[in-house]
Amino acid sequence: MSFVAELKRRNVFRMAGLYVVGAWLLIQIAETLLPIFHTPDWVLQSMIVLIALGFVPALVFSWLYELTPEGLKRDTEVDPAVSMAPHTAKRLDQLTLVGVLLVLVVVGADRMWPGERTRSGSLPDDPATTDEGTRAEANADPVSPDPTSPAANGDADARSIAVLPFANLSSDPEQEYFSDGMTEELLNVLAKIPGLKVAARTSVFQFKGQGGDVREIGGKLGVSHVIEGSVRRDGQQIRVTAQLIRVADGFHVWSETYDRKLEGIFALQDDLAHRVGEALKASFGMTATAAPRVAIEPQAYDEYLKGRALLRSRRDIPSAIAHFQSAVAQAPTFAAGWSSLSLSYDVGYWYIKDLSAFELADLVVKQADAAERAFALDAESAAAHHALGNVGRKQFRYADAERHLLRAMQIDPGYPDVREDYAELLYSVGRTEESRLAAQQLVQLDPYFGIGWVRVMDTAVHFDRRDEVERAIEQIRTLMPGNSLAKFGLITYAVTWGRTDEARTQLADAARRWPEDARFAQTLIGWALEGQSLDDERLDEALDQATPGDALCYLVARPDLARFNAEVERRGATIQGFYFSYLNDSKRHGHALLREPLARQALQRYGFVDYWREKGWPPVCRPLGDTDFECGIDVATK
Repeated sequence: MSFVAELKRRNVFRMAGLYVVGAWLLIQIAETLLPIFHTPDWVLQSMIVLIALGFVPALVFSWLYELTPEGLKRDTEVDPAVSMAPHTAKRLDQLTLVGVLLVLVVVGADRMWPGERTRSGSLPDDPATTDEGTRAEANADPVSPDPTSPAANGDADARSIAVLPFANLSSDPEQEYFSDGMTEELLNVLAKIPGLKVAARTSVFQFKGQGGDVREIGGKLGVSHVIEGSVRRDGQQIRVTAQLIRVADGFHVWSETYDRKLEGIFALQDDLAHRVGEALKASFGMTATAAPRVAIEPQAYDEYLKGRALLRSRRDIPSAIAHFQSAVAQAPTFAAGWSSLSLSYDVGYWYIKDLSAFELADLVVKQADAAERAFALDAESAAAHHALGNVGRKQFRYADAERHLLRAMQIDPGYPDVREDYAELLYSVGRTEESRLAAQQLVQLDPYFGIGWVRVMDTAVHFDRRDEVERAIEQIRTLMPGNSLAKFGLITYAVTWGRTDEARTQLADAARRWPEDARFAQTLIGWALEGQSLDDERLDEALDQATPGDALCYLVARPDLARFNAEVERRGATIQGFYFSYLNDSKRHGHALLREPLARQALQRYGFVDYWREKGWPPVCRPLGDTDFECGIDVATK
């Protein structure tokens, strides 16, 4: 008898098949159940190793022994005439068939009912702590994405991923900032993997605490894979559970549980990113690795995350600044801490009330110092370039600002904040059509980023594209209902174009819905559009009640260049950088004011002429030799 025939007689091949089928089922069950009980990674890993090691002994056992009515006996002790091998073979065939059927049931169920796989560890109905690109209402349903986005068209890039907000399973609900920070940091690490498209933070945080079908959420985000998980923190001890899920069928590609000390948090995030890379490589041959980062003091990192939570939500910016200052004091080489500190100074202009002219100027000095520290520590950080770009704008060095913002976008193409500032920069220097395209790209990238729709509205107003204006305001009202443009954007649009009747109609609606907030518009519309008189005290009070943008819009509509210049000067460097755009938007009066000597002097003082000589002139301005220039609507027709 040949060796192969002997293997068949002793049921070795049947045992091998049954062993493989049983091992696969056992591993699938373990992968599903073990994460629920938060078992350490080594349990599943050890089980797989033991199963693999048991394969050869099982085959040897099948070769040496035969099951008889009297029990197990060595094959050499069994009389061939009464051998039970044929009966055992039949029993093994039956068991293998049952195993194969179970495999088919598991695979079929996973593919046919992916909706049963829902997000685990959903948060309670607490208010969301997201940036100004999110809605104020905590538990409202996510808004529909922009119809031009990949998510809306169901066109998910195969090399794309979303990190859903990790659930906070700590006993202390105040640890929410830590689980949110874990999500954001993992997003940042994954964003550095070449070729990997990562859904923007604002978009994924729309689904925080919502629960639901992961496949549906992934479809809305336009990604092929989703990471979800939870964070449990007890002092310096952290347990993180994460799962990578394929959106197409809801299949769990892998699931891991990590137990680490806070001091090893960077290594944990890098390890998670590495595992994602391995899984993506297995799925479609993509090499995905991220460079490891240097660990920092746990207390410094904790301060950093607290600051990030406040900065993102635009809540209590002075406290955010204090947290970042504490972080960099404890970890002076932490580049991300310095860049976030710089960006918080930048945001402080809009969110810290009643700052004096000296305090506004001091913010710019501190903003620049922090940005330069960040860049010195990490010259390839997108956030550091973003921070330097914003400093360049405050210092009227728009060409330098543009270079830094473009570099930040190259480093991290999915960073919506820098794209928003880039679109704003283009708008402020008069490259309005380019700004419009940049804003449209931004809301395609992240349709839930509310301030991106503000950039869309800016250029739509400039070009008098009513449909785009109304669409942008609709999105702003959904995403940022408390924003001034959500309430008064349509009034501002009418005032910019000098449409008195339309402005009055929109004012009536706003006064009915927001009577206290609308008082400044009730005072200023008649003064700006109808020539009514106001005493200085009442006028100053109304201008103070308005946002800087609204106040300047009414001053141009009057038109009152002297007051306009004084208001710009009073508001400081941030508003001075918008000097040209406020005049350029108003075809009715702004272009005429651009011809005034005082306006031309301001354009030089605030750096616009230097930028135009280097980068090119806007349609309403042109050079006159090497030392002079002129601006105004009539220039475009010469």
